[in-house]
Amino acid sequence: MALLHLIEQVNVISTDGTARVIDVLIDGDRFVGLAPRIDHSTVNLDERTDGRGKLLIPGLINAHHHSHDRFDKGRFSGIPLEIWMGLYSPPTHRRGWTPREVYLRTLVNGIEMLRNGITTVVDDVHFGGHLEPEVVHAAFEAYSILGIRADVSVAWCDRPYQEGIPYLAERLPSELKGAVTEKAAPQVLAYWQEMAQRWNGRVRFVFSPSGPQRCTASFLQKTWELAEQYDRPVLIHLLETRIQALTAAKFYGMPMAKYMDELGLMNSRSVLAHGVWLTADELDLIASKGSSVVHNPACNMKLGSGVAPVAEMLKRGIPVGLGTDNNNGNDLNSMFDAMRLAALSNALLDQSSSSPVDALQVFTMATTGGAKAIGRGRQIGSIEIGKQADFCLIDLKTSAFTPLNDALTQLVFCEQGNSVRDVYVGGQKVVDKGRITRLDEEALLLEVAERMLTLQGRIGSGQKAREILRPYLEGAYEDCLRDPQMEELRHSINYFNQPRKAPKAF
Repeated sequence: MALLHLIEQVNVISTDGTARVIDVLIDGDRFVGLAPRIDHSTVNLDERTDGRGKLLIPGLINAHHHSHDRFDKGRFSGIPLEIWMGLYSPPTHRRGWTPREVYLRTLVNGIEMLRNGITTVVDDVHFGGHLEPEVVHAAFEAYSILGIRADVSVAWCDRPYQEGIPYLAERLPSELKGAVTEKAAPQVLAYWQEMAQRWNGRVRFVFSPSGPQRCTASFLQKTWELAEQYDRPVLIHLLETRIQALTAAKFYGMPMAKYMDELGLMNSRSVLAHGVWLTADELDLIASKGSSVVHNPACNMKLGSGVAPVAEMLKRGIPVGLGTDNNNGNDLNSMFDAMRLAALSNALLDQSSSSPVDALQVFTMATTGGAKAIGRGRQIGSIEIGKQADFCLIDLKTSAFTPLNDALTQLVFCEQGNSVRDVYVGGQKVVDKGRITRLDEEALLLEVAERMLTLQGRIGSGQKAREILRPYLEGAYEDCLRDPQMEELRHSINYFNQPRKAPKAF
């Protein structure tokens, strides 16, 4: 039987960014009433919550994340992406995570997100090219236990890793090169279909072909066909770095977004992660096709990738979500941190306004923007009658909101998750005064601590592979920077990332 829950006189942020005090009525898993006062004299309430001194916001949506490197958290300072990808988990070395270890890392990851008010995560999981069913399902089952809403992929690419970066294949000796995986593509596509049929609820399977430069045209097109068949989004990394912009020029002789469009891959199912080095023409193309972009400010800055031109995306009406990306490339799973960085970082670009992305825009990116990007805009992302009751209750009697001048501005620029008290997904309380309700967190963390020597041993066993690969990765990276086309790209590909011009003297 559905439970009737009334939250009385709580602050709710309106679509214009102002906070208003209302009653919120929830019937089972949905919002059914929003009004200055709700007459409940004729109904039997199952639960009443005093909302005074609290702020109710939609559950935050982490629209781009990777849980697979949870045990690598805090291992590196900033390293360029093309080098970092080969070092933190070398493609020439298999770690061999067990189903239990995958289950544990996903739970620890999810707990951090829930406690930070994240009720939906898009988790793009790499399993190292080995798709043992019991290992893969462990991640899906962990999210099911937590009660969080999760879109989870089983990422794959069918080109060997050295073919995704210019000059790397020429530098690598044959014994270090990855094998061609095109023969495995039919099996992967068939497995994806099985996963799409099995996981289609609160925890849902979604498609991920990693990046266009890492996949054959045929594999990409077949992925989009499956996404259409099963009504799911497709997650793909697009133009995260200047090296990827060079890759498009050298491999395809055209911008990467145009290449994808010529393959028929630009549509409303396309969720484009990063988009740091998009040209103005590519932004226009993305807008015309109804594709979405997910901004990941922390990883983009830590790995030196640049600042995505979010203001330009929003001007064109492109749905923009917000993500935390890798544990190891960000080190935080906080959407509050992501919102703050997203609002601040675009002021570094050459824009006409000193604050090109404001608090309301980044809050929208973390809520309705992410929902639209993953095709769940009608279900989640806002406090509206008929939508799923995914929400957080935030204590306004904390230092972040004292004095309370503007709830939204302080939510974005002052709050870091410390004020989150209760979190609900589909009307069910998954965090109660900071406590995870659906599992024994203390026992979980104890088990992880007891396994740390084994976990660190799995990571440390790749040290020799890292040392061998590093000079080749660094050499290819330097080759790319010296490429004559790179100088042209510096001036033409991302004009948004040019320094500001000094104002004329009076």
